[in-house]
Parts: sequence; structure tokens; C-alpha cells
Amino acid sequence: MPSLSLIESEARSLVGRLPETQRRTLEAALIELCEIHWQKLRGPEPATALAQALWSVTPPLADLVIDLYAAGDARLDEILPAHNLAKGFALLVLAEIERGNEAGVHIAHEPMMAFETVTPRESWLKRRAALLRGTLQVPPLHHHDHHTALWKALAVMASAIKRLDLPAVLQVIRLLTTPVEQLDVERDEALEKLRHDVSEAGIRFLGIDDDHIQLQQHGHEHKPVRARQLAEMLLGIRQQWLG
Repeated sequence: MPSLSLIESEARSLVGRLPETQRRTLEAALIELCEIHWQKLRGPEPATALAQALWSVTPPLADLVIDLYAAGDARLDEILPAHNLAKGFALLVLAEIERGNEAGVHIAHEPMMAFETVTPRESWLKRRAALLRGTLQVPPLHHHDHHTALWKALAVMASAIKRLDLPAVLQVIRLLTTPVEQLDVERDEALEKLRHDVSEAGIRFLGIDDDHIQLQQHGHEHKPVRARQLAEMLLGIRQQWLG
């Protein structure tokens, strides 16, 4: 995995000598378009706790830009004339660096490099659009058998919620560690099934303390895991899903 300093250097090279104020204006316009697109895709607020948690978290901005491009959305061309997507993803890389979202940086870096020379194949675009929309055919869970219990639990969770971004996964972990009687919704069968399936993989999440996830592994307390470690595992699962 390339270092953040290398990725930042590549992104600044693609952005070129763009004045700082203009760069920030383009970044803001691109992010706003992504947020508007997500509001349309996600639809009205769902009734169940798990669906609400996922509805409330915006997916990776890079995936939303890819979906806009694949759909031929004219609003994207207004922000990035001639569909200069490499520059657009470079702007997202710089924005995610400023936000401190390391996982978002790596997710945006992949399409930045892919669009730098040629437009990716239609199948490449369709797989990423399908991931965003939750319709991607994912590999069977036994493909993760050689990994740790935590990796397998994350793969189980990702397969159920159709999301691989750290903010969404952390939101679901918070939900799993909230007593059922404290949830302000009626019983959520999907959430209870996910709780059972994650437990079957050998993991029970206990809570999130600052940047660390407390958990048990096979019934024994496990040392806290940093959110960054989860992000790295999720990026690995993402690579397996997208090929």
C-alpha cells in the first residue's frame, strides 16, 4: 500500500498549479454533488435500526463520483470539464487527507491512478457502481477462512450490510454494542442475525473507546484494535471483492 506522502505528491501533480482558493472551491462543489447524489440513492429514512445506521453514513466520495460518471451525469462535467476524472479524484485525495480520513485517501487513489492514462473498462465501472448500490456479487465467505477471526467477522458484516467503508462499519459496531432495550425502534431481525453471524465468526464487539474497538475473540478478551487496523482489513476485503 503506497504511503500517504507519495499519494499526496501524485495528487498535487495531477491538480497542477491550481490556485488554493480555486482548488477548495472545486473540492467543495464535488463533495456537495456527491452528498446530493447519495441523498437521492438512499431514499427516505428506513424504519429499522440497522438500515437507519447505514442510511445515515455517506459512502466513500470516490465511489459516488464513479457512479455519477458511469451514469453520465451532466453535473459532473460542469465541475470537471471534459470529464477530467483523474484530477477530480486527486481533489478528493487532498480533501480526504485534510479530513484525516486515511481509508478514504486510499479508496480515492485507486481510481485516480486508473483514470490518469485511459478510461477504465465498463466492467470496472459497473463493479464499483454495483458496490455502491449494494448489488455486487461478492465472493463466498469461505474465501476468508485463512484469515483471522476479526477479518472473517468483518467479511461477514460487509456481506450483510453491503458496505466496506470504515465509517459505516463503525456505526454498525456501535449498534451491535448497544443493548436492544436502548434502541429506539422495534425489534430488528436483520440486526439480530448479523449479531449472531458475527458471533459465529468468533467475535463479540464490546464497544468503541476513542479510536480503539473493544472486543472478545472466541470468548476471551482481545486487546483493543485500532480503527486504522479495521480500515486496512476492509481495504483488503474491498480488493478481493472488486478484483
